Amino acid sequence: MGFSRFSLSPIAGQIYALLYISPAAVTLNDMVRELKISKGSASMNIRALEAWGAVRKVWVNSDRKDYYEANPDIMTIVLKRFKEGMGKRLDELAPALEKAETLASAATASSEAEFYRERLAKIKKLFSGVRKLTEIIPDSASDKKFKIISKIISVLK
Repeated sequence: MGFSRFSLSPIAGQIYALLYISPAAVTLNDMVRELKISKGSASMNIRALEAWGAVRKVWVNSDRKDYYEANPDIMTIVLKRFKEGMGKRLDELAPALEKAETLASAATASSEAEFYRERLAKIKKLFSGVRKLTEIIPDSASDKKFKIISKIISVLK
């Protein structure tokens, strides 16, 4: 899984992989030893993975250390991260699109102004379509929408 594609460090990917293949919960000290990383790096990356829903802290009887295990539902993690990332990028683009719309509406009635308005209309349509597409992506691989989309894709293959 290319964690850098989801704005997480390669170390976060290594930690997730370690936890995913570990049959038992793992401590930060175990991660440091196994992956040969600093405790600070392990701690920072485990917090990012927790926020992402990729790992969770678990309690182990008679031990005060923090133990972690991977969320095995990789598809749900990817869907959630994709939706969040796409939504964030669309939100970042929205002000620039609004500014371009304001400039286009203030332009004179020249053929060049009409060209820009037509192009802006196409961009707005694409922007709206991507936003709607992002909204229909299911939140979980166990979501009924995901199963329907998977069946449609399998038929199209």
